[in-house]
Amino acid sequence: GATNPTPSIMKEYFVNELLRINPAFTQEEIDKGMECFESKFFKAKEIISQEGQFAEYLFFADSSITRCYYHNQKGEESTLWMKPERTFIAEYKSFTSGENSRFNLQLYEDTEVLMIRRKDLLGLFKTSNNWAVFGGHLTEVLHATLIDVFWNLLANDATSNYRYIEYAFPRFIQVAPLKDIASMLQISQVSLSRIRSGNQLKA
Repeated sequence: GATNPTPSIMKEYFVNELLRINPAFTQEEIDKGMECFESKFFKAKEIISQEGQFAEYLFFADSSITRCYYHNQKGEESTLWMKPERTFIAEYKSFTSGENSRFNLQLYEDTEVLMIRRKDLLGLFKTSNNWAVFGGHLTEVLHATLIDVFWNLLANDATSNYRYIEYAFPRFIQVAPLKDIASMLQISQVSLSRIRSGNQLKA
């Protein structure tokens, strides 16, 4: 990805998102934090965080869905989750533990991305209580999201899960290849095709 000196296009939305998460941020704290974020432009299908390496960045993609995937025992790509654009993204296990990641983060579309290294984010947490509150919010959202994901996979059938994605995240269906959607739902592409056509049995 090419580095841009300032995160111009997304800055206003990004700052509004920071204030939504923590309305107590002062302008000085926001300005100080923004200096720690770098802006890059990535092309569609680029890997922004690679398995086997430390996932040291927190990302905020302006206009691309992000996919997290790994290679299963057969060497095939298996999709773990997808996140919509304008969401804070990291491979959190590696990001928080410092261990090498088992997963890849991939962008589906061309997009500008704001990104911050873990060490710089921790520096903000130490110098600003409001940035520390922001960090706590990220952790809470991550745990709530994980519970939702696993509850849906365990409690609902594949048809219900697909219909939920169709309703809540329609761009996933528009942008992601069917094989990735099927993989995330832990069903075959054939089963997904049946669900899409309305001829499915309960999976």
